[in-house]
Amino acid sequence: MASPFNLGQFVDSTNLAIQKIVKKEAEPDLMLKKYYNFRTTEDLIEKDSSISGLKEAEFTTENAQVTEDVPVQGFDQSYTQQQVDILLPMSYQVYKFGFKKRKLTNFVKQVLNALNRKKEKLAAERLTNGFGTTYSHQGIGGNTTITITGGDGLEPWITTHTREDGGSSMNNVVNKMVSPYHMRPLAYI
Repeated sequence: MASPFNLGQFVDSTNLAIQKIVKKEAEPDLMLKKYYNFRTTEDLIEKDSSISGLKEAEFTTENAQVTEDVPVQGFDQSYTQQQVDILLPMSYQVYKFGFKKRKLTNFVKQVLNALNRKKEKLAAERLTNGFGTTYSHQGIGGNTTITITGGDGLEPWITTHTREDGGSSMNNVVNKMVSPYHMRPLAYI
């Protein structure tokens, strides 16, 4: 663990000649919500299934047999949340004479920004590594292997996904080009 943030590293916090302390950090917008299904959950593990829609209605003449179609149960997929966190240790003097006295509570937002940067990085990595089943994520604490297979056990961008009804033709109405199961795990980051 790093040593706590102390007054020697933050001498400006007690310098009365300095009137304003600003943070030099960009506040990232969560762009991942624009290209991923995103929701929050309070559960550690969730398991989903699906059912396909029907193909399309067909023209029939009067008294002719009506075309039938049966939905198909989709793949089951389990999602387990992974914990990410960051800690900003500081000495009591930095807290009392720096943060509390100067009302620097907006610096707490830096922790939220760090978590948002992690989410954005993971979302981008899933897109750029979609031709594989796993990839190595490089964080500040080391490397982590992340699996990105979907309900059918294949990598997201492969063109030979098994249809949910067991067929092998990717261009069937029953299946989607990219199953939502490949995207859903991001909701739990």
